[in-house]
Amino acid sequence: MSERPFLVMIPGFLNTDILWRRQVELLSEIADIHVTQQHLRHDNFEATAEAILAESPPNFAVAGMSTGGYCALLVKKLGGDRVTGLCLIGSAPNLEPTELSDGLLELRDILRHKDFDYVKQSLTSFFLNYDNQRSRSMTAIIDTMAETIGAEGIAQQLANLRQGRDLRDELSEIICPTLVMCGAADKLIPPELSREVTSRIQRSKLVIVKEAAHLLPLERPETVAEFMRNWLMGNLAMDREEIHL
Repeated sequence: MSERPFLVMIPGFLNTDILWRRQVELLSEIADIHVTQQHLRHDNFEATAEAILAESPPNFAVAGMSTGGYCALLVKKLGGDRVTGLCLIGSAPNLEPTELSDGLLELRDILRHKDFDYVKQSLTSFFLNYDNQRSRSMTAIIDTMAETIGAEGIAQQLANLRQGRDLRDELSEIICPTLVMCGAADKLIPPELSREVTSRIQRSKLVIVKEAAHLLPLERPETVAEFMRNWLMGNLAMDREEIHL
């Protein structure tokens, strides 16, 4: 019997571990899973990546959502062959201000607003596809994550964004199987940024999901889990081709 893979999952910008709840439920039968919270404990991405490496086993796969995907790239850079696979969802390899999407720049401005209820409402409009914004269960999860992180945590994550550096030129060095997923309606990390990632990583696959925006694990949880399962089990062709759902 082959050894069960170990999967580290990294939540993203203004996310907590509950973002991955459904994927953990669906993938636990095939993998040992740890959802890290290190992104809430450190003031920069490299320190977060180093802490994730320190708490992880000798070999593991890593999945990151949004800025969690950016952090996953740093984990791979620092951890080398210890990282056996990458899954990047709604992620970009460059967080420098001049390269950020208009949506993310606008969100930065909104998050500086002092009315926390207004902030939570704005997060819903940026994170979810239009139809999903009327889902009470989804909006409740976003509210819970925002309240868990709090105003101070939000300020810290904004500061972290300003420290992100450009990792694009390092993507060609990645040779492990890399699954890239994004929502077709993502305003924060538009699909063309995910296309750029797969164009630079030789063994990669891009999945673009319609009727979904930035929080793909929340909006299409079963779809994300299905592709992650095939990625973990080595059943997904890493041919740089796009799949549209």
